[in-house]
Amino acid sequence: EAKNTEITMLTRSLALSAALAATAVSADLLTIPIRKVPDNVHHANLLSSHTPPRLTVMRSASAVATTGRKLIRGGTDHEENVVLHDLQNAQYYGTVSIGSPPQEFEMVFDTGSSDLWVPGPSCASNSDNCSSKSAYVKTASSSFSEVAAGSMSNFSIRYGSGDVSGKFGLDTVTVAEDCTVEGQTFALVDSTDGLGDVYENAAFDGILGLAFQALSQDPQANTFIANLQDQDGVDRAMFAFYLGDESDGELAIGGYNEDRMQNPNEINWVPLAMPAYWLIAMDQVKFGDTVITTGQTGGIMDTGTSLIYGPEDQVMSMIDAIPGAELIPQLQLYLIPCETDLPDLEFQIGGQPYNIPGDQLKIRDDTGMYCFFSVAIMQFATSSEFDTMGEVLEEKVMNEMKNLTGKSGSSPIPIELQHDTWLMGDVFLRRQYCIFDYENEQFGMAELKEDFKE
Repeated sequence: EAKNTEITMLTRSLALSAALAATAVSADLLTIPIRKVPDNVHHANLLSSHTPPRLTVMRSASAVATTGRKLIRGGTDHEENVVLHDLQNAQYYGTVSIGSPPQEFEMVFDTGSSDLWVPGPSCASNSDNCSSKSAYVKTASSSFSEVAAGSMSNFSIRYGSGDVSGKFGLDTVTVAEDCTVEGQTFALVDSTDGLGDVYENAAFDGILGLAFQALSQDPQANTFIANLQDQDGVDRAMFAFYLGDESDGELAIGGYNEDRMQNPNEINWVPLAMPAYWLIAMDQVKFGDTVITTGQTGGIMDTGTSLIYGPEDQVMSMIDAIPGAELIPQLQLYLIPCETDLPDLEFQIGGQPYNIPGDQLKIRDDTGMYCFFSVAIMQFATSSEFDTMGEVLEEKVMNEMKNLTGKSGSSPIPIELQHDTWLMGDVFLRRQYCIFDYENEQFGMAELKEDFKE
């Protein structure tokens, strides 16, 4: 019954999606405006079947060994902007073209994974949930090539209910009309059973990962961002997100869009704790006047997750301060009285405070009678643990984070941050302009202009 409700809610949300309409705003910028899914639909879908993400701290040694690679600066001063679709306030996607002539796909731009995959021609016959998706046909592309002999050829990611699998290939990949990479490694997926029924109703075809090479299924293959700079497609291996709430969102590639920023000279740059996830060390977490944690606390900046998740003891210290808060086991979210005035939640990062007002930490169901706390408990797994996860769209990124668990090796999370890391979703990221500096392994935040604030 919960599964049917989830599908129904997704169908309602997708019915409100708008068609893409490309609009060039300057010689170097391209925007593709699309409509935001309303908050009431998002909340209804989220509350229909929520399972907290589970972060696995073990990864393969061969993957982590590649993280020391440095990028070489290209020779062009070029920046591309892609406006993003806001799906349930949790998923942002836009158009990506693959092949010659180009075959178009709706792709999730995902800071929580590193692989690029699209359905192949056999996906629809192998998986019922793939039947309505755009499929890449390699025989229709003159620029396609098979992977080199001896290279990894099989692709597989484990999601909550099963695997997504296929074969690697190489082809030309283009975003924002003319940001092009030749010979990009990507996966032609022939089975999407692991995405469940949600994928059938979702508006995206595949995923373009924007995390580091260490998380890739094939750690010897460059990511799209790395290749884009190596081939002089952009001057800087950098991208930035404006995650629109009541307006369109935008992904800038090759730099950042100063027009979104209150003061482009005031960017708070924070070094990554390790170049795998977009993981930084936060200085402090406060809930109202209560200091939840101080010192080195991890924060993964994740455009693919709507809520905020924290370690159990730290979240529970917040819950204890909310009168009447009650865990709903089916959702693993805390029901709170709607009339409760919640304290503000503050994260201190790079010496600066970033505040989320208490009234934005509340999720109201579609009846308007029940409210839930938008901070939930992060579950940490060892390398041998796999749990079934219900909602793919909410848990997609964290499922991909654990796709190589069960293999021996090192962790993409420093030991001092293991079991002490927060997952910072859209509730946090939408409040500032977020810059992901791949080349210099740092994350930056800038104040949004008043016109773009919530």
